[in-house]
Amino acid sequence: MLTDFPKEVKLKTGDTVILRPMVKEDEQRLLDFFKRLPEKDRLYLKHDVTDPAIMHGWVENINYEHVTPIIAEKGDQIIGDATLHLKTIQDPHSIGEIRIVTDKDFRRIGLGTRLAREIYFLALSRKMNRLVAEVVEDQEHVIEAFTQLGFRPDKVLKDKAVDLHGKKHNLVIMAADIDDLWTTIKEQLDEDTGRGSRS
Repeated sequence: MLTDFPKEVKLKTGDTVILRPMVKEDEQRLLDFFKRLPEKDRLYLKHDVTDPAIMHGWVENINYEHVTPIIAEKGDQIIGDATLHLKTIQDPHSIGEIRIVTDKDFRRIGLGTRLAREIYFLALSRKMNRLVAEVVEDQEHVIEAFTQLGFRPDKVLKDKAVDLHGKKHNLVIMAADIDDLWTTIKEQLDEDTGRGSRS
């Protein structure tokens, strides 16, 4: 499936971006991308993504079978990062976790949907039937974004998320069946571009 990359896609603005798997050479540009994010966007991430040591560990230990990171780049800048994580609980081959982060200047123009589409195809190729997203309850805009993609709240885990300042928050587990997810993604792509095909 990764042999299908790189892919060139157009956003609602007409901007063209490239989608492709992350490689070791992306280390500094990926660090720059995360540093550009407002603190409120980084506050609830599982790692301090502005720490060069953490970023170095990521790129030095890329394992596409466990975590598949797809980046979006425009020119020489990374503007989006989406990952598919294999779950290690229950049936690890049927459930995946999706994470999406986009540059603040490239939101609400179809980038998140494009990245979600690629994660969907990766999950489909690995015969997954369900995707989950873990979102801190305070992140109402992120919950809204995943809801628009077809995810629905599955359960709330009290005090299971700890932000960068050590404060605890409730964690919302959102879930979507693969087929339902595609229906919503396709509708959004059709609306954005007049196109949208599963094949």
